[in-house]
Amino acid sequence: MKKPAFLIVVALILAGSPGYAGEIKGETQYLIKMATLLPEMGPSRDLVYEMKKELSERTGGRLNLRVYFGGVMGDEPDIVRKIRLGQLQGGMMLTLLGLGQISPAVKVLQLPFLFDNREEVDYVLNMMRPEFARLFEEKGMYFVDWSEIGFGYFFSKDPINNFEDIKKVKMVAFTGDPLFNEAEKVAGFGNLIPLHITETLTGLQTGLIGGTYVPFVGLIALQWAPYAKYVLNVPFSYSPGGAVVDKNFFDRLSPADREVFFDVFRKREREIGFELVRKMEREAYDSLLKRGMIEVEKGKAELIASEMKKRTRPLYEKFEGEYYPAWLLKEVLDRLEEYRAQKGIK
Repeated sequence: MKKPAFLIVVALILAGSPGYAGEIKGETQYLIKMATLLPEMGPSRDLVYEMKKELSERTGGRLNLRVYFGGVMGDEPDIVRKIRLGQLQGGMMLTLLGLGQISPAVKVLQLPFLFDNREEVDYVLNMMRPEFARLFEEKGMYFVDWSEIGFGYFFSKDPINNFEDIKKVKMVAFTGDPLFNEAEKVAGFGNLIPLHITETLTGLQTGLIGGTYVPFVGLIALQWAPYAKYVLNVPFSYSPGGAVVDKNFFDRLSPADREVFFDVFRKREREIGFELVRKMEREAYDSLLKRGMIEVEKGKAELIASEMKKRTRPLYEKFEGEYYPAWLLKEVLDRLEEYRAQKGIK
């Protein structure tokens, strides 16, 4: 979607020059500019302000953080491009759209039915942090921390009672996400309608589509809830988020200041990146049920999901080389098997 001209001008003015910001007491002072689509409101904003204050205090004013909220720097591909141009030094709470622009290998975490629950997610993301950090570093970025978009679910206007009903749903296929779109197709949705995420509301209102895919909180935030009465309450795919910074820029900092920066972010990783998101997701789910959203009967949902899982499993190997290396998929699957063995899950 094209941005209005005045927003582009504002973004360029705000971007200014790269991160050098002068000298203090004979020491170089740096302004670290990061962007996010996250709106400037609520607890996440407050935590960012805490981080800015701590970063400046712990480095004696040598490092200062400025965060551009709400997409003022453009969408995520714009943010990544501006990092590479030196207009920004990093991105916060990027989704797979932005992270995948830098290192497509991260899309391995998006594979359908990879994770059964959030505990598995936490284990794999924590254990494999070094591997993903190395992949981003190879692309010229330092990986800072994980955050979460969450599990996505399929919603529809009409009842879903069996797998045959899945084939009939006019389901949205978001443009720009070919991996997920193929997963939808292979899973059994026989009538996919390509739309940009910003066109989805109109598609639901006009009847162009009869189904969509999103986390519960997204269904409310994007105003799709009135047009999505039924939910197949089985998580289809997981979407991580994360923060990255420009390696060339950060290599200019002293090792001590660089370590402070990473510490300031990572000590709040759970709170800002996961706990807030999961709390909002629980609240959104409860709210939708109270508004009358209907869950597909558990037994029927499990049968449908079982068929979907069987159909999509071959995609794991098919996408090797195209998005992620074979060793990375193996490592993720090994970690999952390791976790499930510890918990006695077969």
